[in-house]
Amino acid sequence: MPKCFVNDINIWYEAYGKGDTIVYLQSVLGGINPGAYYFAGRLSENFRVVIWDGPNCGQSGTIIKKTLSEYHLHCEYLAALLDAIGERSVHIAGCSGGGEMGLLFAHLYPDKVKSLAMYRPTDTSCNIEQEIIKARYFDIAEAAKVSMRGAVEFGENPPKTRFGNLSRWIAELYFKDGERVLAWDNSVFSEIMTDWGKWMSDPLFYRACLSDEELEKIKIPVLIFPCSDDYHPERLAIDLHNRLSNSVYIPSEKHRAESEIYDADNADNPFGGFVDFVDAYQEFMR
Repeated sequence: MPKCFVNDINIWYEAYGKGDTIVYLQSVLGGINPGAYYFAGRLSENFRVVIWDGPNCGQSGTIIKKTLSEYHLHCEYLAALLDAIGERSVHIAGCSGGGEMGLLFAHLYPDKVKSLAMYRPTDTSCNIEQEIIKARYFDIAEAAKVSMRGAVEFGENPPKTRFGNLSRWIAELYFKDGERVLAWDNSVFSEIMTDWGKWMSDPLFYRACLSDEELEKIKIPVLIFPCSDDYHPERLAIDLHNRLSNSVYIPSEKHRAESEIYDADNADNPFGGFVDFVDAYQEFMR
């Protein structure tokens, strides 16, 4: 897995295939995942596919600084990575929060994006997503008010709730680069976590918190594939389709129950609706 020194940290990435480059984005909740490898395996037959560990994820380096959101931080480092590896303009495909990241990237760096695909735009105002955001940002922010050591200890022993383990990321960063983590100003860090949590909690997160006017300026081809469920409701995809002038929208065949989102027991479709999205994306790219 190659790495590239970007700005002030190492960013790890992998590239497969030849041709026009597609960058696949997952959310900020972790590094390269099985879905990324599945996507690369399918699309690398006709394209060059880049997958990556964003900052603070997987094997990539550790960096926290004031940005509007964690998504803005990832976009900043993705832009720098593309410059470093000689990619001037790419296609972007993203799953769940990766789709919102791609939309934000297209807004921030319009010259770097040829097309965008969004799979499952996310309703972060729903209860399940609010639990995730609380564990990732607000609980860590509260623990950091005492000290950075307190934040790390909280991450090492998070609450035994449904998503409590999402708080472990700060402890994992400490294991990678403890000296840097403990050197952060705990008050500033707490403010950053609170700001990041508020941005992701915004009901307009599914459109990367962009205004109608900002969405109207995005003219690249966009594929919107909702695969609807309770926290990826189809109404969000419909709204995006109505506001992105050059979008293709593929309606959901049904509204899925939570147990169907990743149906590991279904051998014909081990990634749930993600396989259907990849099928549709291949058609879109033709």
